[in-house]
Amino acid sequence: MRIVHLAAEFAPIAKAGGLGEVLLGLTREVSKKGLDVEVILPKYDLIDLSKVQNLSIEVPNFKCLDSQNAVWSCRYEECQLRLLESRHPAGYFHRGKIYGCEDDIARFTYFSRAALEYLALQNKPIDVLHLHDWHVALCAPMVRHLFTQLRVKSIVLSIHNIEYQGKCAVSDLDRIGLKGDFYLAPHLLQDDNPKHPKTINLLKGGLVFSDALIPVSPTYAQEILTPQYGGGLDGTLRKLKPKIFGILNGIDQKIWDPEKDPALSMHYSTESVAKGKQAARAKIKLDGTKRPWIGAITRLVVQKGPELLEEAIETTLKLGGSYALLGSSPHPKMQEHFNQLKKKYEGNARVLFQFEYNEQLAHELYAALDLLLVPSHYEPCGLTQMIAMRYGTVPIVRSTGGLKDTVFDAEDSSTPAVKRNGFVFRDATKASMNQTLKRAFELFNSDPVTFQTLIRRGMQTDFSWKNPTLEYIKLYRTLLKSALDVNPIRINVVAN
Repeated sequence: MRIVHLAAEFAPIAKAGGLGEVLLGLTREVSKKGLDVEVILPKYDLIDLSKVQNLSIEVPNFKCLDSQNAVWSCRYEECQLRLLESRHPAGYFHRGKIYGCEDDIARFTYFSRAALEYLALQNKPIDVLHLHDWHVALCAPMVRHLFTQLRVKSIVLSIHNIEYQGKCAVSDLDRIGLKGDFYLAPHLLQDDNPKHPKTINLLKGGLVFSDALIPVSPTYAQEILTPQYGGGLDGTLRKLKPKIFGILNGIDQKIWDPEKDPALSMHYSTESVAKGKQAARAKIKLDGTKRPWIGAITRLVVQKGPELLEEAIETTLKLGGSYALLGSSPHPKMQEHFNQLKKKYEGNARVLFQFEYNEQLAHELYAALDLLLVPSHYEPCGLTQMIAMRYGTVPIVRSTGGLKDTVFDAEDSSTPAVKRNGFVFRDATKASMNQTLKRAFELFNSDPVTFQTLIRRGMQTDFSWKNPTLEYIKLYRTLLKSALDVNPIRINVVAN
């Protein structure tokens, strides 16, 4: 079985968030199962090519529209990579960053078209074309209408975060060789918001023209069918429900392993977690007493509940704990707000802020903290809570998305005791969160035996890619065996 992934990220060489780690973990594990897997991503100028193996130029020159391109072949661990080098005069992937450019629509629609041009040159059958998020979602309609010579048996789209959809103009499709007006229809790529009838939605194109849609957790797969979480596409998604399959992400247990992590001064297991935490704390400038440490490792964006992260500072101090926040915001106003908070608590030994992402500190905090706070308004999957548990840190999360699928409240009698591994609050409100913080602190202070049980359960849970990989392979095989098994909704039309 040949599986080709198209994506904007691949950790660690092109990582901006969780998407990159997911691509690495999934493709590595599927490759280990003997399937033929390759990943195509842009050859960003920020990629450190010294980290890859067997780098060679595969296609020195090929044309996409009016621009020249090349494709480089290399490997990272078990993964076969293709780096698409764009020589477009706009320098699409020579910006020193992956996202955040004013012309991101043009950058990634061009990449999508160029990647398909390369696959057409290869002229090899593709069993599964696996797309990831809006950046490459346009490949689905392009395969159906523009690259009909490609021998693609099935198309899969992973939905890592439906809030990001790639909304653009008809002219953006015209620019890459599609007739934009044709796609401006409710059953095609027209945005579902009636206030924007002239808007194209790239992600919707992937939803409509793929054979299977994979939100990155079972709960998120249900949530996106509702107006609250569907990002305005819930109506379309409800129509496509038969081809939606929620599969929970895993974490890279080679990177996140307290028994081998090179970032830690002391390696530890469930038997030595207390000593491991003590050693990690010795390297962090935060109050070193036996008081509970709570923290967050997150981007400061609305999704992550920044107002709740802020509220937790004062609550933690009142409860006698210490608080650490590692994260930054892409939004200047949000970042400035937290900069002012840092000044407010300057000199307080029980509060630590770090607004420049530091990978070393992230690993140390996962080991040092007693409690990790994840108060997200929505969370498609979330990796941070799984990483925390692997390092013996107990999560406090809001009940949403993948958080709901992985964290089970210590005091929830409806959950089997053997599954309880953290603390969960239902409502994204200060009152709901504060009540749960108090419960967590009370258990930490009054019942250390039960608290250690939560730690042990979390560390012993298998959050690897082993089980998710089996689910993906099962779905791939189902798609190939019979399209009717998943009731794919195909729209066979011709753009002429």
